Amino acid sequence: MSYFSTDWPTANTQHGLLVAFGEFLQQHGLIQRLMQVPIKQKTRTYAPQTKLVELLVGIMSGLEHLADLNDGPRPLVKDPIVAQAWGQAGFAHYSGVSRTLDVCDTATAAAVEQAIIDFSQPFIADTIQALLQRGAPLIYDFDLTGQTVSSTSTTYPGAAFGWMNDSLKLGYQLARLCVSPEEQPRLWLAGFHHPGNTVSAACLRELVQVAEARTQVRPRRRVELVQHRIDEQSATIQRTQSSIVQQQTTLDQLRATQLRLQNQIAHAQLAENEAISPRKSQQVAGWQRRSPRVEGQIAQSQRVLTQHQARLVEHQAALTQLQTWQAQLSADNQTNPAPPAYVEVRMDAGFASGENLTWLLEMGYCPNTKAANGQTTTALRAHVTPQAHWVRVGDNAEMTALGDYYLHDCPYPLTIALERFKVGHEFKYATLVQYRDDGVFPTLPAWFQHYNQRQTIEAGNKELKGTFFVQHLMSRSAAGIQLQVLFTGLAANVVRWCIPWLKNCTPEPTLKFVRVLDSPKHLVRVAANSAALVQQTRFGTTLRFAPDSPFPGVLLLLKGVPAFQLAFGFNQPCRIDSG
Repeated sequence: MSYFSTDWPTANTQHGLLVAFGEFLQQHGLIQRLMQVPIKQKTRTYAPQTKLVELLVGIMSGLEHLADLNDGPRPLVKDPIVAQAWGQAGFAHYSGVSRTLDVCDTATAAAVEQAIIDFSQPFIADTIQALLQRGAPLIYDFDLTGQTVSSTSTTYPGAAFGWMNDSLKLGYQLARLCVSPEEQPRLWLAGFHHPGNTVSAACLRELVQVAEARTQVRPRRRVELVQHRIDEQSATIQRTQSSIVQQQTTLDQLRATQLRLQNQIAHAQLAENEAISPRKSQQVAGWQRRSPRVEGQIAQSQRVLTQHQARLVEHQAALTQLQTWQAQLSADNQTNPAPPAYVEVRMDAGFASGENLTWLLEMGYCPNTKAANGQTTTALRAHVTPQAHWVRVGDNAEMTALGDYYLHDCPYPLTIALERFKVGHEFKYATLVQYRDDGVFPTLPAWFQHYNQRQTIEAGNKELKGTFFVQHLMSRSAAGIQLQVLFTGLAANVVRWCIPWLKNCTPEPTLKFVRVLDSPKHLVRVAANSAALVQQTRFGTTLRFAPDSPFPGVLLLLKGVPAFQLAFGFNQPCRIDSG
């Protein structure tokens, strides 16, 4: 039994694994979906949708600059086998791709995003359900990373100066979200493109909302916490109403005093032709001196009363808003009969404003973060005694747990711990913040180690920059930039989703190829840029890496091998008989 047949024509490609990537995506219908997105551009040699597919192919080959489509060491434009594997008759010159990106608009970007969502949904659902079925925690990692451009540029739409890479630079901010299963690869859920002056705190709600939309999973909303705020707001309204009554009483008394003074002065003026005693004269003078003071007191009392009344309106509006919010959360719970027990949001201090923490807690999430305000750490250090128990949690880090604490602008107690690490001869400090209501108290050093596992998203950002080159903008249109963000996140996922299928497509893998299958970076940078021989038969597609490639003789049986079967596991390769 032979995998290659001499009865069928063969062709050479310089991008072996890109052929497999194309077969995988065609089997799942992504290429077909992308070919249907709206683009306001006429078709000449190639359809404008083909050029979007070409951009995705380039990103999945580790393309650093758009011009490398033609001018790189292994030009994709000159590799018709790859184009065929991706369902295209050929690829356009990179300048044509650039022009297509320039004419893409918000409708194009939205359609591409929906195509990616539809394609990704089975993979996401499989990962999430597997986590929930075995009782594993659902952990989201949030991050904001800079995407810089030249500081003198004026042609990037929406670019703004902001804090990026520890300095003020012109560019954009990418808000990223991934699921980080324990002992499993990260799963990118979304990426949002914002001006460079966007801060982390402003991105939290959109990240949570898209997480729920992508995973179709949400925690139980904590309506009881909102009730706590409703009770406090009702008490505030009662106090304000009491203040209004008291101030109105004071104002009425002052007005009565003013009226009495006016009457007394008026009577004295009527009797001015009559002889009055010196004592009476002094009394009238006192009334006249007092009258302006009373007028001032009335004006001040009226201002205070108006302020109380305005606060009452604000408090009542806030109460109505809280009641509406509670009703919304209650409705969410009614349509969520089996919420997961624990959903964690792991993020850096930039996301952790008091308002954001309050919202997260009421939405049912368990934040794991650091205090956003350095004054919190300063205040905590003042209360730490020399007898405090510091636990070694890292090579250069110690922590001491401090129990519950109320952070500024968050009405609920959070568990905190003080962290210190030595820089030179001095200690630097930070405050770690966590919330759990499942009866599990965070312990040391596990807390420190778990929080620092958010390096998974930082490593993911590094991969997006170093493997898929998201920071090298390939377009100067807003939609084109967003498409690059969408495609890089997709590429990082697809490479991982391909791995189980590729293992089944390789009947006799070498040790080196097995190792490469566990390295997305090498799959893109090496395997996707290695020479191979491709043969199309009536049974399917066979790919054999060239003798001078890093994987000489390794075979992949592609077409005819189901790329993904969620429940049945039909992943075994089909052999192709000679003749």
